[in-house]
Amino acid sequence: MSAPSAELLGLTVDIATRDRRGPVVRVLDTVNLQVASGRVTALVGESGCGKSLAALALCGLLPPGSRVTGEIRIDGIPVGDERHWRRLRGAHIGYVPQSAATSFTPVRTVGRQLAEVCGRLRADRGVTELLAAVRLPADVAERYPHELSGGMAQRVAIAAALAGRPGLLIADEPTSALDPENSDGVWQLLGEAAAEGAGVLVITHELPGLLRSGVCDDIALMRSGTVLGQGTTAELAAAGGYAQRFFGKVIA
Repeated sequence: MSAPSAELLGLTVDIATRDRRGPVVRVLDTVNLQVASGRVTALVGESGCGKSLAALALCGLLPPGSRVTGEIRIDGIPVGDERHWRRLRGAHIGYVPQSAATSFTPVRTVGRQLAEVCGRLRADRGVTELLAAVRLPADVAERYPHELSGGMAQRVAIAAALAGRPGLLIADEPTSALDPENSDGVWQLLGEAAAEGAGVLVITHELPGLLRSGVCDDIALMRSGTVLGQGTTAELAAAGGYAQRFFGKVIA
């Protein structure tokens, strides 16, 4: 196993109810997760099990007021201070949100927004190079977000996340609502990021497509706010019980 790009060690997160008078809700419970450098890790599980919250924890973006125990480590260093998180986000941690098309400002061209990201991160690549890296033509820079197809918007979001050459890339449902051809293109781009040394964490309900792409190195299975195990599908299913049923349904 490669050195960890990111780790959650015994992470437990409680969130207070909105009026703060009710009981707290435990959303993550003693989560252990490792994202290795140069590898693609898939985080899977049923809807509502805590996958996106685990990803947000790795970006330092848990909801305000969250009560956190355990450790979050980036490149082996525990992180808890917001100033440290601000230095890491973008420069070391790239994040591809679930709804890529809505993550862009609608009244500004894609190129202007990518240029802003590049300037903020002091990127060593310009807009045209980033678009080429995700296999989009240079003239996409002149388009507005609503002029992009779903697959194009997802690629532009990946380009923005790659601008700072992050050591950790997190993609939340990056192929949601994409056709198989566009989905395979996205998986290949994430695999290329791992091949260049990044630790890549993918949250997905499209595990069969990811496995067919050949870029997935290991899988972490979540249920009810905790990670049940991490390894290959065969290793996880061998535990029997819930894991065996889950992979039997998903990969059948």
